[in-house]
Amino acid sequence: MKTTKNDRRSRRTRQLLGAALVELMLEKRYDAITVQDILDRADVGRSTFYAHYTDKEDLVISEIARVIHELERYTAEFGQEHAGLLPSLAFFRHVQEQRRLMRAFIWGRGAETLMRDFQTQVGKIVAENLRSLTGDATFSVPLSLMANFVASTLLMLIQWWFEDDLRHSPEEMDAMFQKLIMPSIHAVIARAG
Repeated sequence: MKTTKNDRRSRRTRQLLGAALVELMLEKRYDAITVQDILDRADVGRSTFYAHYTDKEDLVISEIARVIHELERYTAEFGQEHAGLLPSLAFFRHVQEQRRLMRAFIWGRGAETLMRDFQTQVGKIVAENLRSLTGDATFSVPLSLMANFVASTLLMLIQWWFEDDLRHSPEEMDAMFQKLIMPSIHAVIARAG
């Protein structure tokens, strides 16, 4: 019973610290945030913080990993409705639902790490799906380059969407995404004859 209580307490502490970091990132630059700021906002003691994280960067990396995991879980749940290259509509819907969190990471100093990790994860999904969808087809550019192009286009659209105050629906964003990437994908696929 004590283990469960400690696990629950540990999860709650991590949630408090993560939420405090996100709130602070919405208010000021990441590099201006101190561990003490996070402790004050989360109402958590210094020793408790250091029992969970080595420093502020460890906390932000943990939050980035959590966001990516949530996105993967979300798209896995809704991936069945999109049997194509990428469950992009599910991505856009999740981003809209988690707009506050995404805004903190897109505009905070931690954004570079998040975007790089996110692009890597999306690129892996795209590469796997391209392989399975195209079968014996070959590509006139390296598959990793094509996957990276699709992932970076998705990221660019998400950033643009936030700059545009999320005025478009997830469905409209997905339609734009498809219009941007599909001609390029068709242009680089060469079917084996």
